[in-house]
Amino acid sequence: MEYLLAWRMALAKDLLARSDVGIAEVAERVGYGSASTFSTAFSRHVGRPPGRFARQG
Repeated sequence: MEYLLAWRMALAKDLLARSDVGIAEVAERVGYGSASTFSTAFSRHVGRPPGRFARQG
């Protein structure tokens, strides 16, 4: 299960680095049913929210 989470978050980081992909679309692409659930998981795993990660690169 940890491997799947790490893979999803690595994919999410790559997608967020592209300016043309929004958080809701990233959440859907990596398998989350809602953007808020994805944001919570991303923040716990990466240490900052996906919006801030996308802006700061």
